[in-house]
Amino acid sequence: MLLDAICVVDKDGYFIFVSKGAERIFGYSPSEMIGKQMLDLIYPDDRDKTKVTVDMIMSGQIKTDFENRYIRKNGEIIHLLWSARWSEDHSFRIAVARDITQSKRAEVMQSALYQISEAAHTEDSLLKLYARIHRIISNAIGVQHFCIAKYDSQNNSLDFPYHDLGNDINALNTHLSEDLSTWITAGKTCHDTVNNWLKVPLITQTSVVGSVIIKLQDEKGTDCQYEKQLLEFISKQIASVIERKEMNDRLHYLAMYDQLTGLANRQLFHDRLQHSIARAIRQEENLALFYLDLDDFKQANDAYGHQVGDNILQEASRRLLACVRSEDTVARLGGDEFVVLLETAIDKETAAQIAEKILQQFTIPFHLGDVNISLSVSIGIALLPADGDVQHTLIRHADQAMYSAKRLGGNRLSF
Repeated sequence: MLLDAICVVDKDGYFIFVSKGAERIFGYSPSEMIGKQMLDLIYPDDRDKTKVTVDMIMSGQIKTDFENRYIRKNGEIIHLLWSARWSEDHSFRIAVARDITQSKRAEVMQSALYQISEAAHTEDSLLKLYARIHRIISNAIGVQHFCIAKYDSQNNSLDFPYHDLGNDINALNTHLSEDLSTWITAGKTCHDTVNNWLKVPLITQTSVVGSVIIKLQDEKGTDCQYEKQLLEFISKQIASVIERKEMNDRLHYLAMYDQLTGLANRQLFHDRLQHSIARAIRQEENLALFYLDLDDFKQANDAYGHQVGDNILQEASRRLLACVRSEDTVARLGGDEFVVLLETAIDKETAAQIAEKILQQFTIPFHLGDVNISLSVSIGIALLPADGDVQHTLIRHADQAMYSAKRLGGNRLSF
């Protein structure tokens, strides 16, 4: 009637007696266990620490709180709590094993929930959050491979923003695409028993937004009910966290970027300029600020309509970005006014070269459907420290220089 298992093992580690309760724990009948080597049933990662504990017990110590993992007959991994002692008179170890698998799994789930909640508040990007979730899941159940799949319902397509598969992601994408509409839209857990992939949907309150996909370790076999349960539990938290993170990122984008062109907006530009000035002064370097205005934009906008005007501004943004480096900032302040912040030791000659490159870009007509529009640009340039080392002073001087270029007929630069 005992729920615990009583086991007697000889000095060489072979079972010589087990109680009836052992079958409930190990899955083997007592007759099947007798004669088996104890170490053969222990989960491989726990064998070394078990050997150390066995040596302690055989030296006369009594252990009442030793934990390790065993592999049941069906391949399932279980957690056991042991009380054991060595009987010198009989030359065997006698031990009582209690199955604590459920409580350990509850601890793992609680710990994973806490860690994901903590990660949601500490990680500053989705990519870092995905990497943290990868570590949390790997520590909880152990995986060979891990990836996050995001689902685009409009295009019925998958994107993999995070994975550890390297070039193998192409093979996985092909595999998933075969049953994409079925398993994603159904929002059900799937286990590919052939390739040992476990796919659990990421479901928010309104839709299925993707999936957590892991490749299970070979030792787990096809019986992965615990892994399914744990991953389904964690995926609910992940979906909520991702949704909240994406919303925060979206709000941040709306606050910092121009919606028409995707460039930095006025607020983000002023923030970057302030930091750039402080850095340049601290490191005794130069920087350049361009203030740009499209020549005759208003006439084109009035003549061809706002949609064409918007297309011109979008194309102008692309041309400006093509003329500067990745570390420089291009921003739209409003209307057809743009600014370019050039950092890292920019002198007057280099600034002029970049401005000439921009002017050259705007000699190319804007091809917008059946309409070809020629628009030039006027550029005003202010330098730090020559034209000031305060934010509003640099902007004012660059703005004044731009209007000087306008008064001279446009399509030119002015310092």
